[in-house]
Amino acid sequence: MADKTNKWMLSTVALSGVIIGVAIGLSISQLPFIKGNIAAGNVVQDQLDIPGTKPNRPAVEVPPVTDADWSRGVTSPKVTFIEYSDTECPFCKRFHTTMQQLLKLYPDDVRWVYRHYPIDSNHSKARKESEAMECAGEIGGNEKFWSYLDRLMEVTPANDGLDPAKLPEIAEYVKINKAQFVSCLRSGKFAQKIQTQVNDAQSIGADGTPHTVIITKDGTKYPLKGYVDVTALSNAIRPLLQ
Repeated sequence: MADKTNKWMLSTVALSGVIIGVAIGLSISQLPFIKGNIAAGNVVQDQLDIPGTKPNRPAVEVPPVTDADWSRGVTSPKVTFIEYSDTECPFCKRFHTTMQQLLKLYPDDVRWVYRHYPIDSNHSKARKESEAMECAGEIGGNEKFWSYLDRLMEVTPANDGLDPAKLPEIAEYVKINKAQFVSCLRSGKFAQKIQTQVNDAQSIGADGTPHTVIITKDGTKYPLKGYVDVTALSNAIRPLLQ
């Protein structure tokens, strides 16, 4: 989530009636189970985006996954994660590792869909990084999109710490043609696609990053705000994988 506003950010997710509240900096995996639920800190009810619990908490609507999305994992998953992310957000950097680990734990059950949500007021470099990822995908397909994203998340210090000159270097590192990449990046051809995804994120109530929508096999959708470690996330989704 945008670091300027999140010194005491709470992350939440509801999965089939299971509510998870995470205070940033507190490892949820170390907290006790209470009647089958995971609890952390003082969860403020009004901060929980639980569909149907209040008039201002309608069911989550999110654009459906299509072939145009960048997707990782199985094509017929039991659980889908649609992540709206900002590559210069430190919590997104940490959550990226969580999702990498989760896919290794459940390679036959989970799908991870990445969408862009650069928050310009906090991270002015993130939008161009999003364009760089799209160029990587256009040139090298789904595999290169994810390779580029993985490497970018690995090398960025976050909080606008990545030198834009590194973007072509990352392309070379993941074996993408540098000349094609630079030409694409200069064109700005993906600016509108990224803006559309920013608009989508805002329309579903994402007020920071990472913002993830978890979709079960029966189509039920739950929002997850912020960073959660892999132990907590694994514990939460395990009942959905039976």
